[in-house]
Amino acid sequence: MNPFILKDYAGPNFFCDRMAETARLISAIKNQRNLTLSSIRKMGKTGLIHHAFNQLNKSAETDTVYFDIYYTESLSDFINKFGTSVLKAEESFPEKIKRNINNFIKSIRPTITYDSLTGAPVFSFQLESESAGTRTLEEIFGFLNERSFDKPVVIAIDEFQQIAHYPEGNIEALLRSNIQKLQNVNFIFSGSDKQLLINMFSDAKRPFYQSTEFMHLEEIPENEYAQFIKIKFDEDSINIDDDAIHEILRSTRRHTYYVQFLCNRLFGSGIKQINKEIVWHTYADILDENEVYYSEYRELLTKQQWNLLIALAHEEGISQVTSSSFLKKHDLNNSATVRRGIQSLLEKKMIYKKGTKHYVYDVFFAKWLQRL
Repeated sequence: MNPFILKDYAGPNFFCDRMAETARLISAIKNQRNLTLSSIRKMGKTGLIHHAFNQLNKSAETDTVYFDIYYTESLSDFINKFGTSVLKAEESFPEKIKRNINNFIKSIRPTITYDSLTGAPVFSFQLESESAGTRTLEEIFGFLNERSFDKPVVIAIDEFQQIAHYPEGNIEALLRSNIQKLQNVNFIFSGSDKQLLINMFSDAKRPFYQSTEFMHLEEIPENEYAQFIKIKFDEDSINIDDDAIHEILRSTRRHTYYVQFLCNRLFGSGIKQINKEIVWHTYADILDENEVYYSEYRELLTKQQWNLLIALAHEEGISQVTSSSFLKKHDLNNSATVRRGIQSLLEKKMIYKKGTKHYVYDVFFAKWLQRL
């Protein structure tokens, strides 16, 4: 098995470091504190949640539920995700919980289908009005409260900031009022828009004000990741030298997904002696394969935005985006145009800001732009 996993969670043997972060998550859960977890995308926050859940599930003392709402657009979408996630583990419930499920299902009359590949039940709640959605959500929370009498429950909602974009204007208040009624249920609110999450949980005018502790996920320390990479290649009798590992971590900015992807390709190449040149060659292959997709981004941006994106990729992190030296170096328009371009690229999630510096979001795309 290729040890560099690209999706899902394959267990602790394939998970690198994050010991302090895992311990903090588990501590918050065991001490009944809600927690807001943020990081840029592709940094490994979902894997961290599943890793913490894996440790909790070993003791069988806590029920865990995870669902991702990134692609939801309304209360109805949220309820479908929430209801499906809460109910899908029916076979593991005690008999008294199963009896409550039957009452619950009769109450809200969901449509039940089964996934053609996994056989898992899929619940769909057809909502006729916003008031019906409010009732259904309350019933799901009511069932969750009943379920928690048997043992504690922790719910992880990934990309939680998405609720701020729903057309219904009262979602935060609706969720907060229901969550406050739960006695033995705790939440992890995870997301990739740090500023929006901070606004949701630190603004005194918003329902979730000061209801959680904050935790931001940074890159895995280089020495820890280097050791993990070395061990995993060694286990399959593949020799990878220290310069090659350093180049992997440097060229991917230690963003978890890109490290895993590049190592996955190197591990699966069949090459038994990996040096820095092999890393460069494999990296180039990845960029070549994605060129047809990356070139399409050009059609989504204005000429000024595209040129600005190329400039940011070459800088690999820059603070003074309106300085005369930056504008002159990359033949950009005036500072006002660049300022508008930065805001547009941030909104499109093409770039992100860390501290005072701006970066192209997709690490591989940034490397491809550096060719231009």
